[in-house]
Amino acid sequence: MSGTVASPKDDPFSPWRFAKSEASKAVVTEAIGDIQRYEEHHGLRKRTRKPHDQETFELTVEAILCDLMHHRLYQRPNAIYVTRSNAVLRHRNRYRPRVYGKTFPDVLDKLAVLELGWIVQEVGDGDGRQGARRTVIRPGERLLRRIGDHGVTIADLGCACVAEPIILKSEKADFWDEAQVIDYSDNGETIRFRRGMREINDWLRSADIDYGTFRGDTGPSPDTSDRELRRIFTRGRFDSGGRLFGGFWQGMSKESRFDRLVIEGETIVELDYAQMGPRQLYGKVKAVPEAADLYAIPGYEEYRKGIKIVFSSMVFRDKPLTRMPRGAGGKFQKGARIGDITGAITRHHPAIADLFFNGAGHQVQFQESEIMVDVLLTLKSHGIVALPVHDAILVAYSNAKMARQVMLDVFSHHVGLPGAVDVSSTPSG
Repeated sequence: MSGTVASPKDDPFSPWRFAKSEASKAVVTEAIGDIQRYEEHHGLRKRTRKPHDQETFELTVEAILCDLMHHRLYQRPNAIYVTRSNAVLRHRNRYRPRVYGKTFPDVLDKLAVLELGWIVQEVGDGDGRQGARRTVIRPGERLLRRIGDHGVTIADLGCACVAEPIILKSEKADFWDEAQVIDYSDNGETIRFRRGMREINDWLRSADIDYGTFRGDTGPSPDTSDRELRRIFTRGRFDSGGRLFGGFWQGMSKESRFDRLVIEGETIVELDYAQMGPRQLYGKVKAVPEAADLYAIPGYEEYRKGIKIVFSSMVFRDKPLTRMPRGAGGKFQKGARIGDITGAITRHHPAIADLFFNGAGHQVQFQESEIMVDVLLTLKSHGIVALPVHDAILVAYSNAKMARQVMLDVFSHHVGLPGAVDVSSTPSG
């Protein structure tokens, strides 16, 4: 139906939040007491919980209520989705937080009973795969009243920040499949990856980063304490993917970043590697590209945006394209055939032709992620705060020159060829 505004996506449950003040602790303590009295009144427990189980129960109540309070205080218009899957909750691995145990659904159900009213729960029929409805939760009337009664603010809530920063995902069976996280054993490589991420996260946690608001703003503001980054490796391999995800700034529009993001009291500048993927491919075969613009393909000079999408698909796919990749269709002249386009790209780049259609993009993306981690750590050593957005970084205006030189030096070190960095101080560049 035209004109319909899409509902905002629900946010994932954060199991790491905790009460860090007397005000928020009072809310959690009351809810724990309510559940225990409810269990006793209805004869739901034959024996008291063992000390370890009691601690887990209390941590679970605390995490659920604190995440809902956080969500409410940031005026989020959506819900929080949670899992009730036995496959997730009963399987111990490095990713599973303590509160995600077999009793997690039971705690949700008791917080949601009408008699208590701490949360509102809509039980789904799956974890969101293939159109299944996820279980979602919202603050109940009791929780909303207690937030006001105790004057709870964002400052009363903490985040433990102990989530695993190195995530390994399985290979997708097809486009619609959802890659699953894979448990793994540590080795020297994963330990190095984790050490780098923890050093970056520790640095960002204490950095002077702010989000500006304007008079008359009514929409929700991002949580500027949400700075935890994680590296996600793909296809079940630690030499595939590895890009950095997380941080409140990654979810912001480009316009909002330039208008509202402040680093160390200054407006920001975006530094973006230009034509990074193609340059990395040339580095892999130790060849020097002849053209200045590697996306300028003879006969398709006016369709650079479309060429960029097709080029990327040629690098990531392991078999020739038979149709336009997603997002490319409207970016070429009517009647353009994918075979003609891929043929023109291949002829224009004979040095890297063997890297098309063999999945090389996943290894290229891994190298990109290694470059970005190296850039962030090098800038940290210079005392410069940088926020990554895939193959770009955001820095304070006064640090742009130094950051650009670091990006060029790191690229040359990893790829063996000179890189190029575009500098933007406005959304349009």
